Amino acid sequence: MGLEVAVGSSPSAVRAASLAKDIAWASPKHPVFAVISPVAPARLWSQVAETVRVTLEESLGDGQKGLTALERAVGAGAAALGRLRSVLIEPHLALDAQLVAMVIVGDQAHIAISAGMRVYRARNGEPQRLLNHAHRTPGITHGGMLVTTERLSRGDLFVLGSRDGFGMRSIGAMAAVLAQSPGAPARDLCDAVLKPCRASGLSTGMVVLRVR
Repeated sequence: MGLEVAVGSSPSAVRAASLAKDIAWASPKHPVFAVISPVAPARLWSQVAETVRVTLEESLGDGQKGLTALERAVGAGAAALGRLRSVLIEPHLALDAQLVAMVIVGDQAHIAISAGMRVYRARNGEPQRLLNHAHRTPGITHGGMLVTTERLSRGDLFVLGSRDGFGMRSIGAMAAVLAQSPGAPARDLCDAVLKPCRASGLSTGMVVLRVR
């Protein structure tokens, strides 16, 4: 089986300007993917998101140790945010991050998700939301992560992202593309989801993955 992956993001409209918040990341070397949504003042969004991303990358490596390694990497990300908070001039600030991450090992997808994030799988044209009972906590430093392992099948379509990317306009746009072309490239689907978010200034990150 092969993987076709597209990642993208939409900036947030803040005081008539656009500011990057949520980030979508795909390892350039390994089947490791994540969307990170900072829970912090706007001036710290990029620092919080990048702290978690770098920690995940360093902790997961090639990702081949599976679900246990993914859980440990999330814990390492939470610890990194604790260290970041400790060196700020304003240590009382609430710093956290919402997260959805996927690591693929062979024919298995290991997934971790916190509140505020979404993961869907479409198989044989039937969409299903996975892990839809995440504990309503602010982010990874408070626990509440849910994890699962899903066996991949050829033709599976996974969509991971932050909640605002799953509004009616975005999902409707993706559905329209799929109705015209069920095998549409991941990039076309990712762009369809993000276009309404960019138009309305909604911050979101998105990973679209097809199993070919």
